[in-house]
Amino acid sequence: MEPNQTITQPDWTKFSLSSSDLDFIYNYLLEKETPASTREIAEAMIGERIRVQRNELMKSISELGKIYRPADSYQPGDQVAFPKLANQVGTVIELRKGKNPDLPEFSVAKFRFADGKEKEFAAGVETHALNQLDPLSAFYPDFMDLNGTLKKYGKLILKSLRRDLSRSEELFGMSDYWFPTALLADVNPGFLNLAEAAMEMENGVPLSTAKILEMIEYPSDSNAALTEFSFNYALKQDERFDEVGSLGKILWTLYSLEPEDVRKVPLTLRHRPSAYSTNHEEIELDPTEYLIHDELDEGSLEQPYASPDHFDFCVSYPHWKAGTLPLLGATLDIFPSSTETNHYVFNFVDESTEDTFMGWVIRDENYVCGLKPWYRANKIIPGSVIRIRPGETHDQVLLSKIPPRSSKDWIRTAQFDAKGRLFFETRQQHVSTAFDERLAIHVENTPQLDVLWENHNRQDIQFQRLIRQTFREITRENPQGIIHFSELYAGLNMMHRCAPKELLAALLEDENITPLSNLSFKLNPVEGAEEGGNG
Repeated sequence: MEPNQTITQPDWTKFSLSSSDLDFIYNYLLEKETPASTREIAEAMIGERIRVQRNELMKSISELGKIYRPADSYQPGDQVAFPKLANQVGTVIELRKGKNPDLPEFSVAKFRFADGKEKEFAAGVETHALNQLDPLSAFYPDFMDLNGTLKKYGKLILKSLRRDLSRSEELFGMSDYWFPTALLADVNPGFLNLAEAAMEMENGVPLSTAKILEMIEYPSDSNAALTEFSFNYALKQDERFDEVGSLGKILWTLYSLEPEDVRKVPLTLRHRPSAYSTNHEEIELDPTEYLIHDELDEGSLEQPYASPDHFDFCVSYPHWKAGTLPLLGATLDIFPSSTETNHYVFNFVDESTEDTFMGWVIRDENYVCGLKPWYRANKIIPGSVIRIRPGETHDQVLLSKIPPRSSKDWIRTAQFDAKGRLFFETRQQHVSTAFDERLAIHVENTPQLDVLWENHNRQDIQFQRLIRQTFREITRENPQGIIHFSELYAGLNMMHRCAPKELLAALLEDENITPLSNLSFKLNPVEGAEEGGNG
């Protein structure tokens, strides 16, 4: 019998917690008396699994007979297992005196193995390296090494462990730390009311648990970590409070104090699917090739192989109006992350002024908000190009304008006639940033924009008709009546939220629109003349 016939090497790629694992973790935390991180729990649990499997392997090997060590002595008839020979078992059939003038007196034992072969090995040699050999080294060396296991499978194990720990009703987890719920200290409801008052005093700026405990003069004891964790649990169970910290930070605020753009998707980011929203499986379009950055794009969350050191956004009208940015796969490593919540705070830092202001990642809706004052103060327009890059800490994002070619330029400008209908003219405007010539639209933030949006986002909107109207308005100054896809995307999204491929699918299916090369299109002049204006 060989050990590898009775002991199965664990498949760490399919890691999951058993009931005995959960019992071990519970007792480990009970003995530790303070919350432990997922990694600490993983190290303890993997070490325990290795200990158990090691004992089973040692038991299996001991059943084979004595383990060969050069320092030991042997007698004829002894059965000995050889780790270096895949634990083959040999029987001692003969002993003789060893001959080596460089060594003290020793013996040589001849062994016969199951295949009939005979081999000689030294006995009684105290200084031989094999005396220190781990008898399990011939089997599963990676499995028997805690650090080796974590290095090779650590990410998979930690991900699966977090999943299984979060499913346990007996454990409470926050910010990647865990502790048994039954062992947490009770919190008097009066202190939760004081915590609410403390948060109201901060006018919506999230507070750390330690800061809250300090402000409400919460009683402290020798186990500060457990006190803080117990208070976190009490806050988590109360529907007034919301935990909004990024990875590694626990920050609390009141749901009632969170900005409106956090509690619900801004009006101009809401998308009402059309008949073309899913009818574009065969359409090939990389919007980023044309500086179109839109969270509605099907491939927007695909991450690049390497994390970028910066990313340049072209701000679309819906995001300009809402004071937001789309959350894209290329920027996931620039913005902070969180394992606790789908909406969490971080700090924008203006690189030119070093001013800091709060931003929010809304992960489940794929946008970042909090930029409206910065957009307005820096005269950002739809089509402006701005840059973000990682800050000095995990919860900082550096923000900057890319300088324009000149302070004035000719830009498509949105205007309203006496009847409140939208039209476009190319005018010379002051510019504060670089911009994309096809996507840029100079616009004043007036109430007419809200009326325009409301009129063109009703449930009964005729999507194709709106496309043709916008097409005609943008080509008003173009005698050839030709428009590039990016120009139409920018103009249409001033009135109606539309995804890039959704628009392209509608253009390609419209018999009144002729596709040209390089994503340019031409509208049938007769059809264009029949359409009314954008009111």
